Amino acid sequence: MIAALGGRFAPDEQIQSSLCASVSLLKSHRSPTGAIPNNVDCATLQPNFRAYADGGLWWVVGSSLLAPDPDTACHVLRWYEFQDVDQSGLLSMQESSDWQDLFCTRGQGLYLNCLYVLALRAAAGICPPERSAELRNRAEAIAQCINARLWYQGDGNLLPHFAHQFSTPGNAEHDSLGRRRWRPDKRQLVTERYYLPYVAFREAGEWFDSFGNLLAILAGVADARQSGIVLDLMARLALDTWPVASLAPVVQPGDRDWRDYYDTLNRPYRYHNGGVWPFLGGFYVAALVKAGQHEAAAKAFRDLTDLNERGQFNEWHHGETGEPMGVRDQAWSAGMYLFAAECVRTGRVAWPW
Repeated sequence: MIAALGGRFAPDEQIQSSLCASVSLLKSHRSPTGAIPNNVDCATLQPNFRAYADGGLWWVVGSSLLAPDPDTACHVLRWYEFQDVDQSGLLSMQESSDWQDLFCTRGQGLYLNCLYVLALRAAAGICPPERSAELRNRAEAIAQCINARLWYQGDGNLLPHFAHQFSTPGNAEHDSLGRRRWRPDKRQLVTERYYLPYVAFREAGEWFDSFGNLLAILAGVADARQSGIVLDLMARLALDTWPVASLAPVVQPGDRDWRDYYDTLNRPYRYHNGGVWPFLGGFYVAALVKAGQHEAAAKAFRDLTDLNERGQFNEWHHGETGEPMGVRDQAWSAGMYLFAAECVRTGRVAWPW
């Protein structure tokens, strides 16, 4: 579905029929409750729901562009309503259940909830007026929740990000029984302003999540001021060097978010842990266009061209050296390159909502 964002511009019948076949196949293997599998094996037709969190939202986005189906889109979005498990307005997810399927994002994730806003806006564009207005209102309400819960003010105070989890009222320091509230210390990016990658039970991720922050811009969650702050921080963290590395700073062994299962694949500057993903570069170019930074977008597109030539549309590259480390000929790397090209060519983000 990410490949479809730009792949739909390719004047090739085989590509177009493949994209539409993907929409149809995923739709036909959704669960009775509306969950879309993250993958369907083409040989066995066995659906896989392990990394369940974001597949349905990307299906809503992709299908709205390729084969609009308002009824199924609403069925899928209905399943997501039930993922707001604490009625806070935000979706919750288990660890390693979105595109970063070997990484420790969990709880209320930034990327997932910004994608939710984007999917609601996409569905609103294909639904009848009354339903469309409801979906747009939901998107705005969720955007407000993301800003309230996940926008970090650079003040070192994490308490506002999970204060809603305390079961007893009181003030910032003590509950109504006089017990001192516990809070984690902010250890990284203490004075920076950005969207936190996740908030879980009395803890929050501290790194800068590139995809989540870029989607905040592209989904209209971030306003113009926040967009400028985010893009400036990406440049100062050198996330735009190739572009784009998945996060910074990388998670090191011994950090709170390090996991033994990272093994060799997610060592620092590799894979999800700070690796450079060409498909993310496409979203970066689009976010620069959305923010009106057209010269920077053109430069980023040239850098992305060099990266894709070097890696032959590779899956990911080493975050420090730029060495191709994954599998070449990746559809989402190529599709998002076409998407970025269209954004630069037209001077606007290449989708209709």
